[in-house]
Order: sequence, then structure tokens, then C-alpha cells
Amino acid sequence: NTSLETIAKGFPSVNPASDPKNMLVGANSVILNPGLAVVRNFLIKTCMEVVRNYDVDAIHFDDYFYDSKVDDSATRKEQSISDSLMPDWRREQVNKFIEALSKAIRNYNTETGKYVQLGISPSGVWKSGNGKVEYDNEGNAITNGSNTTTSFIHYGDYLYSDTLHWINEEWIDYIL
Repeated sequence: NTSLETIAKGFPSVNPASDPKNMLVGANSVILNPGLAVVRNFLIKTCMEVVRNYDVDAIHFDDYFYDSKVDDSATRKEQSISDSLMPDWRREQVNKFIEALSKAIRNYNTETGKYVQLGISPSGVWKSGNGKVEYDNEGNAITNGSNTTTSFIHYGDYLYSDTLHWINEEWIDYIL
């Protein structure tokens, strides 16, 4: 029942949460808007602050990049994204974040000789399919999903996490 303006007042100006336009209201939460570069860049800088200043083995995420029933229609309208393209657009916003964070961590590792990993702990079902996995000439997995039946998959509504793509691109070091 708290307004975004009131929430924003609790954050320093260097944090994107200090601007209500950078937040999205979901069913039971308020999140930073993954569709905004300023948010993704802030999160990457924050992760890299941890990597640089603490002896960590990994940066690890659950897969909650979007939340249930968030309304990012204003962001999509600003970027001329139609409602029909929303799922792919949301996945791309999360992909941009994972790819950029992966590159930042890998650059750090190259510069320092360390091996900090990036890992994801998804909901368990990327997509429901026939469970068959084949591999292309580059070793990338090709599948239509696991042999499961569920109404909740993290590839789609509401998480929009394409973990198979992240694995194939080698943006993450592990998944569990």
C-alpha cells in the first residue's frame, strides 16, 4: 500500500530505486525494472563491487528477474514494443543483463587471475517438451524442453529466463 514515490525516498540518489520510474509493481512485490539499462548497469556494478572487494567464489542468482503481474507497459511503449512481442522482449532484457555480468566477471578474472563464477538456480523447468537433447556442431544443446508437464516454466511467464541460451552461450558457469 506504499507508493513508489515513498519507497524511492528510502534510497540514495546513486541507486536507481531512488527514482519511481525505475521500479515495477508486481503481484506481491516491487522490483527494479529489468527493461532499463540504468537498472542493469547498477546491478552489474553492485555485483562487481562484491567480486572486487570480497573473497567470493561466485555470484549466484535465483531466477527472479521479473515477477508475477508486473506492468512494464510504459517501458515497452517508450521502446515501441508491442504486447505480442513482450515475452521475447523481456527474455532479451534478462539476456542483456546475464551477458553483460558474465563479461564483467570474466574480464575481472582475466585481469586478476582469479576464477569467480556466475551461477543460476532456476525454478527447474526451462520448457516442457519431449525430453530429447541433441547437440549441434558447436556442442550447443538443442531441445524443446524436459519431459515434464507443468504450467510454470521459467522460459515464459513470469520469469522470462532463457537458461538454455545462457548455457549455450557459456554466459553462466553452472546451473543448479
